[in-house]
Order: sequence, then C-alpha cells, then structure tokens
Amino acid sequence: MQETPSTILIVSFSIYTIGIVMAGLISARFRKDTTDDFYLASRELGPWASALSASASSESGWVMLGLVGAAFTGGVSTLWLIPGCAAGYFFNWYFVADRVRRASKKTGAQTLPELLASRFGERAGLVRGLSLIIIGCAMIAYVSAQMSASGKAFEAMFSLPYWVGVVLGAGVIMAYTITGGFRASVWTDVVQSSFMVLSLIAIPLVMLTHIGGLAGMVNGLRNTGSELLSFSAGNAGFGLLGFVLGWLAIGWGYPGQPHVLARFMGTRDSRAVRTGGVVAITWSSVVFLGAITLGLAARVYFGSLDDPEQALPLVAREFMPPVLGGFVLAAIMAAIWSTADSQLLVVASTATRDLRAFFDRSDSRENTRLLSGPDRRYGNVNRRTVFVLGLTAAVLAVSETRVIFTFVLYAWSVLGASFGPVIILGLAWKKTTRQGAIGGLLVGSIVSVVWKNIGTLSGALYEIVPAFLLSFASVIVVSLVTQPKLIPEENRRASGNLVTREGKTSSERGALITVPAKEES
Repeated sequence: MQETPSTILIVSFSIYTIGIVMAGLISARFRKDTTDDFYLASRELGPWASALSASASSESGWVMLGLVGAAFTGGVSTLWLIPGCAAGYFFNWYFVADRVRRASKKTGAQTLPELLASRFGERAGLVRGLSLIIIGCAMIAYVSAQMSASGKAFEAMFSLPYWVGVVLGAGVIMAYTITGGFRASVWTDVVQSSFMVLSLIAIPLVMLTHIGGLAGMVNGLRNTGSELLSFSAGNAGFGLLGFVLGWLAIGWGYPGQPHVLARFMGTRDSRAVRTGGVVAITWSSVVFLGAITLGLAARVYFGSLDDPEQALPLVAREFMPPVLGGFVLAAIMAAIWSTADSQLLVVASTATRDLRAFFDRSDSRENTRLLSGPDRRYGNVNRRTVFVLGLTAAVLAVSETRVIFTFVLYAWSVLGASFGPVIILGLAWKKTTRQGAIGGLLVGSIVSVVWKNIGTLSGALYEIVPAFLLSFASVIVVSLVTQPKLIPEENRRASGNLVTREGKTSSERGALITVPAKEES
C-alpha cells in the first residue's frame, strides 16, 4: 500500500533534521577546547561560512513566511525592501564588518557588550550593563517570533494545532542549541542557507508555471486589485514618503544585530570579509526577490487566505510532491533554526561572558585559556540560559498567534537603533565618548518602544527611522559635550595619554580603540 503524503512529509523532513544534527556533530571534531573557540570558532571563519551564516542568521522565518505574507497582502510595493536591505548588507560588510573583526581581535572581545566595554574603557560599567538588558529583552521578542513561525509552519503543513507546532519547534531549537556551540551553529547555518535559497528559487518558478508566467502574474494581480500593482500602495504626499522610507530603512538595522556582528568577530581576515560581502549580497538579493515573487504569485492563485503568512507551506503542499514538500518544510525550519540558535547563543554567551565580568575580576581578555574547572561551570550556565530564554519565548508565542513580519521588525528596530549608531560611530569616530554611547543605547531603545506603541506614529512611519536618527544624533551631541578637557603637555603619562582635569586619561574618557580603515589583519 502506498504511503500517505503526511507520512512521506514526515520522513523527508526527518531526513533533513538528522542531516542538520550530523553536521553539528561533525563540526565538533574541529573544536578546540578554548574560550575563543567556544564563543567564536577561534576566529577562523572563511568567506563562505561567515557570509552564509551571517545571512541565514539575519534572514529567518520573517523572510520565508513573513515577507511572503507581506507581498501577498501588499503587492509589488513590497519590492521597496530589496534596495534598502541590499544597501544595508553593503554597508554592513564593507564599512562595519572588518572594523568589528579587527577591534574584537585586538581587544580579545568575544561578545558585543564586551567589545563596547573595551572600546569605552569599561569592564563592568553602564555601557556593558545596558547592552546586556537590551540584548536580553529584544532577543526574547525575536526568538518568540521564530517560535511563532514554527507553529504556523507545522500548522499549515501537517494540520497540527498552532501551539503544538510552537512546542515542537521550541524543543528542537533548544535541544539543538544546548548540545551545540558557535562552530556547530555556523556549519548548520551554511546548510540551512543553502536550503533557503534553493527553495526560494524553485518554488516561485513552479508557481509561475501554474499561473501563466510573469505576464499571467501581472494580469492576475490587476484583476485581483489594481492597488497590488502600485509601488505607492495608495499613499501620497508625506504618507508616501513615510511608506517608502519605512521599507528602505529596514536596512538600517543590520549594523546593530548582535548575532550578525558575532559572525564578523569570528571571520578569519580582511580578505574573507571582502569576499564574504559579495556572497552575502548576492544570496540576500536572490532570497528577497524569490520570497516576494512567491507572495505575489500565491495571491493570484489563492485570491485570499486567512493567514497570508502560511502561503509558502500551503503552496508546497498544493504543488510539490510529498517528498519535496517535506524538504520545503525543512527549508522553512532552516530559516527559523538558523536565526533562533544564533540568537540563543548570543544571549547565552552574553550571560556567561558579560555577567561574569561583574563578579569575576580575572582578565576577561584571556581568550586562549582552556575550558576546564570554573570555565566548565559557565558552560552549564550557558545551557541553562538557552533553556530559560527558549522557554520564555515559547510561552510568549503560544499565548498569541503573532504577525511574524511585524514582530520581527519591532525587535529588529530595538537592536538596530540601539547598537547601530554606537557601533558605527564608536569604531569610526575617535571623539565618541562613553557618555555618548550610553545616550545612544538609551535613546535608540526607548524611542523604538515608545514609537511602536503609539498607533498614530507607528502607522505613519516605521519606528527604526526616528529611533536610529535620534540615537545617532545623541551619540554625536553627547560625545561633543563630554569631550575630555586636556591640561598642559608636561602632564603626559608614561603611556602617552593626556591627563584630563577629571584625572582620567584621554583613552578612558574617549576612544580606547582606534582602528584605521585600511589596517589589515
């Protein structure tokens, strides 16, 4: 007797899951028992690994489900996202990435809060503390969106209750993350990013053949509603400006994403960064265009859906043979897992590495130390942190079926507006001060939250625009106001730093790390 489609789906999906686990286990053979390897894979990532891992970590279930759903609802106006994100990728790889890599290598920093603390002469001060709080809160929201995407995917493909899909996805994510590490995360990201791009090339092509190609899609959208073919989505004047700017500004968030910056810290050298940028920009452009094309084609075929964010799994179930349908579900889960595991690891490493700085006065820059004795203890803290964060995110996801696209963009804004300006100015502008960084972190996070929760404001303009601009301005203004006042030349210290009237060296008040733009590894 022939197997039912659901059984074949389960088998093909299980094959993928086993393959991912095997990739993680194989990566363990290359593990070195040092803290630098535990957090950053000994900073040995090549261009393809760093590019595909960083890309898969940033483009999650919000692309495979959320962006497809946004295109289904909003039509061709969703295409505004592509130039915005492409510009964000370019800036991140060719302005931010190598500066972050070199600064983290120079100071031995292994997390974003540690990098900022080193930059501004702290060990366990306010910059590090605020970074911990922002990352913890925003990542819970972000991971919750991934859990919600898992619930929707299992619901659409296997007709399981939404909450069951959330629990299953959370269980796999936590088990996989707890047993793995940064190297395993990167290796599996490479596999998962490959699944994502193949799916978002193949499935839109299959859909187009069923609706008469591009011409059939355009005609179908015109018959469904002329607004679906409008790049303005019915907006005019300032409303149109806010609409377009909101889509383009999504790219502003890339420099402030801790799980992406961690990949830059782990990249091997400047050449790998330059090559990785080409790979990442190409990958992302294909993925975004494929997701939007799929959403538009699905709108023509289905007409309407109760939940447009389930369009991709519904298309897979409708048009793909069961065995391939299982691999499509695997591609969706690949997007979810590749982001969730990266985010859980970021929070876990922040908890173990940065919280440790508040209680352990030993040298945090000693990154080649063997993991033994007390360091093993922090590995257990790492795992417990992953479990608690994952459980909290799952509870939030179960409590409410979320619009993934909107919820991810909220967390994206908080992280991007808080850390982006501080990272950009902190590593490129020598006059950035500790007080300026604190101002940027506070303004970026507070404005994002307040703007999002005032309906008239969030409806008019995506919150990252005002939050990022105000945070950027805050870093500059506060830094200029708090510039150290230098006393005469004869009071130089042996280190060569000028002594300020407050009794601190210029490096303690201002730029501790300066990384020339053309410096090589």
